[in-house]
Amino acid sequence: MDDVKIVVERRYAPDPIDYERLVHLVESTGERVVLTEADVPMSVLFPAGRVAELEHWARADYPAPAVIPQDGDEEGAEEATWDVGRLRAESLAGPRQYGPYTRYVRPDGMRVSFARGGTVVAVQLTADEAAWLEDKAMYTRQAFMDPRQAAAFEEFLAGQRPVDEE
Repeated sequence: MDDVKIVVERRYAPDPIDYERLVHLVESTGERVVLTEADVPMSVLFPAGRVAELEHWARADYPAPAVIPQDGDEEGAEEATWDVGRLRAESLAGPRQYGPYTRYVRPDGMRVSFARGGTVVAVQLTADEAAWLEDKAMYTRQAFMDPRQAAAFEEFLAGQRPVDEE
């Protein structure tokens, strides 16, 4: 399913984007929707599950953050608690309704989530971030092959003729 994408060309910039229709398309087909202007990809709407999968693999090779030592804790304790309330990250704009979907702008101002009935169903990323995420996820995922699969893949590659000989 990674080969399929639905491209939506936005011909006139002042026209508002019909997010209700586009998010419904993403949710009903499970395919990404690429928004373009003058044939240049600007952003991509992904099903939320696909973004979760891509982020898992793209960031799999980054180590987990170190535990922050708490007061009175000499060794950095394994039972440290995180004070999430400290972050105070607010979105740049209030939520907006598009039919049954609520659009939430993430604190970075670049990512947008669409929720229906309290569940995130689609995520909009810039075209550059989407390309990076898909590329990084693909290569990181390939590095996590189980030993039998990796051996079979190496055998397959060894049997391929060099490109020069074709």
